[in-house]
Amino acid sequence: MILLIGIIVLAVFDDVEGPLIYQVDILPVTPAPGDMINVIIYAIDVSGVSSAQLYWSINGEEWESKDMSFFACLCIAGGRWVANFGPVQEGDAFEFYVTVYDSSPTTNPADSQMFSFEIS
Repeated sequence: MILLIGIIVLAVFDDVEGPLIYQVDILPVTPAPGDMINVIIYAIDVSGVSSAQLYWSINGEEWESKDMSFFACLCIAGGRWVANFGPVQEGDAFEFYVTVYDSSPTTNPADSQMFSFEIS
């Protein structure tokens, strides 16, 4: 048991990279005027995932952010995080990305790719 605890502690302190964001879901898949955009991410890290933030900009305006809600633990070191923004209107162009932080002492961050959509 002591050996296992030592291995876990060593893994957490050796963690110098942010979490792996291995899936991003956007709902609805084809947003329409009036829709809220739901962003669901799945992330994992050897020291666990402590938090996630959603960043978005509509029509090139100032970036906004909100904390994502932890929705479900899919394993001991990660889980599913959910947030939304909107509603979006016809003609809106929006961009968003997510930053996820691990549970290591340095809370290493990782960013998703940038996503862009236009509502027609």
